[in-house]
Amino acid sequence: MSDPQSATLPSKITHVKADIFAAPEGSILVHACNTVGSWGAGIATAFQEKYPGAFAKYKNVCRKQGEALLGTCLLIRGEHHDVACLFTSKDYGRRVDAPASILAATRTAVADLLAQNTDPTKELHSCRFNSERFAVPWEETEKVLVELGAEMIVYERPGR
Repeated sequence: MSDPQSATLPSKITHVKADIFAAPEGSILVHACNTVGSWGAGIATAFQEKYPGAFAKYKNVCRKQGEALLGTCLLIRGEHHDVACLFTSKDYGRRVDAPASILAATRTAVADLLAQNTDPTKELHSCRFNSERFAVPWEETEKVLVELGAEMIVYERPGR
């Protein structure tokens, strides 16, 4: 962390270079989502391929609730992994929300996830969400996680 103040906070964020889908069974896999029901780019496409049932639930919730989901977390229980959908932008592509709005939604969505995760054995494993398709520098999202006291293992794809 480049900010000297945040460097004094005890970080509970662990970084690894590995495939997020190799996380231990029973983990919660965390990624950022839009509220329109599309997992059509970036790591979201891999989530859609690996967890088609979770995608169907996500898409159905988006169809019913739309933009009201912004700043919340949809936690979908699964057989091997649970999937946490952090609704951090209303849309995607050219219509993606501004970085400041994404970070504000991230704060409440992660807080919602932490409140929903009442099982202390369920570790949170995430990609560097918001940083690719939503174009928010990872360091900004990580500051939010640290401020919230989130414990998370963050995956960066090998070779990056």
